[in-house]
Amino acid sequence: MLIDVEGERGIAEAEALCSELRAAQPEQLIAFVCNWRVALMTDCPDEILRTEFDPKSFVEGVKEIIKPN
Repeated sequence: MLIDVEGERGIAEAEALCSELRAAQPEQLIAFVCNWRVALMTDCPDEILRTEFDPKSFVEGVKEIIKPN
């Protein structure tokens, strides 16, 4: 699941949602889409996708996260 975290004020809400998802579906892969500052302030998600202004790079980042091991 991708959770778009808008600014530092969105961290608490995103982390609460992340925790709820973890409790309900522990196997669910969770990634936050955010800027670098937000990425430094959270540790809940499995992955962090930093906001990209290049849609192709963003899609490649998502594909990298969800590809099977």
